[in-house]
Amino acid sequence: MDYIVPGFLGFLVGAILFGLTYPTVFPVISGIANLGSVYLPDLLNVNHWLLIAVFTLMTLFLFYVLDKKGGPRRDRAAE
Repeated sequence: MDYIVPGFLGFLVGAILFGLTYPTVFPVISGIANLGSVYLPDLLNVNHWLLIAVFTLMTLFLFYVLDKKGGPRRDRAAE
């Protein structure tokens, strides 16, 4: 319960900083990163099926690692 107030204050400070810097930072970033309607395979210059296969393998590997790691610890699950 002690972490709610600092977390809320962090969200509030982050929102205020974002609001204050948005008008000056966004046009610069938008000018650099505005590539139009481009897809990820076009940016990487690879076949779209290769990219689908890579993301599928990464997802399956992530599921495998999470399955091997196991669920929550038994001493923490009772809380």
